[in-house]
Amino acid sequence: MNKLILLLFAGIIITSCGSDTTKPTDKPESDKPQVSGDKLVEVEKIYPQDEKFNEFSQYIAGYEGSDNSSFKGLESTASWKSYQTNLNAVWKKTNNKLPIIKNWTKQELDDANTDGGTLFYPFSGADFLHADLFFPDHDNIAMIALEPVGNYPDLVKKQKDNKHGKYLGNLKKSMNAILGLSFFRTIAMADDFQTEMDGTLHVLMHFMARTNHEVLFQEKIAIQPNGELSTDVTNITDSTYIGNRYYFKRKGENKVRTLTYFAVNIQNMAYHSRGGLVAKGLDTRSDLVAYFNGLNIKSTYLKSASYLMHRPTFSIIRNLILNESEYVLQDDSGIPVQYFDTNKWDLTFYGNFTKPISLFYERQQPDLTDIYSNKTGNMKPLPFGIGYQYVNGTSNLMKAKKK
Repeated sequence: MNKLILLLFAGIIITSCGSDTTKPTDKPESDKPQVSGDKLVEVEKIYPQDEKFNEFSQYIAGYEGSDNSSFKGLESTASWKSYQTNLNAVWKKTNNKLPIIKNWTKQELDDANTDGGTLFYPFSGADFLHADLFFPDHDNIAMIALEPVGNYPDLVKKQKDNKHGKYLGNLKKSMNAILGLSFFRTIAMADDFQTEMDGTLHVLMHFMARTNHEVLFQEKIAIQPNGELSTDVTNITDSTYIGNRYYFKRKGENKVRTLTYFAVNIQNMAYHSRGGLVAKGLDTRSDLVAYFNGLNIKSTYLKSASYLMHRPTFSIIRNLILNESEYVLQDDSGIPVQYFDTNKWDLTFYGNFTKPISLFYERQQPDLTDIYSNKTGNMKPLPFGIGYQYVNGTSNLMKAKKK
């Protein structure tokens, strides 16, 4: 396997004692300088890399690959050409909107995007797009949702089995919601991922390519009992959570970022899905809670979160976000404003809010309505639509910065 090597440190002279370090095998080599004698020696940070993942991401994004791409032969198929044309049309409106959001991010989230850090995005679905738009300089993204993680597909075999066109059709269909509405519909996505496209992997890698990133590598990872991650997914129990980890970088840059995605239940108690799935909750999944606590969360993003953290049954994840985050960016479907103690948080409100959409009408927030109607808080405009009320002029966001 090829390796992408980033030289991070030149020799710097300091006074210190020599020490040895043990390098873990399940994550990138540490970028901290190692001490040898009285000098800090040059350290190489090594990330796994395999070109096939970037070729795949480009292909499902509707981009033609290089002449050496392993998917070059599939680009001549009628199904891919039709997919490419339709995809470009679907993306056209979004591409016009992206510069507006990026400019807003530079103005309003510059402090949150300073010095890297980890973005925590629960209830995310496969929404890499907005995670990258609002937090483009975070080093790591940890995404949590109910949708399955998915597997790297064999597209050549799908072509031989006459399933290639159906796969591309399923993928394009899944893009319509997030690009047209700015959010994933949980029930609809559950149906989408019971097809040739078996999980979020396909959408995430599509988004990475469409947002000008190179996908360096993708691998399965497991949460160990102590909350740490391991790439050894062979000798595990049936209850072990297995997810996907991606290594990617923005084209033209050297900084490598990671994204981890797990399909897990994060309410307090067990979850019973319509399809018969039963998943334990955070009150008994100490491994998952330990994983969250070990993330070293800098920012949390909440959008179209079904108002779940308005419920007492989501108190564990709500309190974890409030305790661990330095910044929270959310719409009204996230954590109710009453939980943000203004002695601890500086709050800035954007856009407009009167009431939730009819589907969640019972999730009223009189205090938030009062803030917007009487302009009692720090109020600013929001120049784009996002969330359940995605029409420009009806949307809202709140930025919370811990004092």
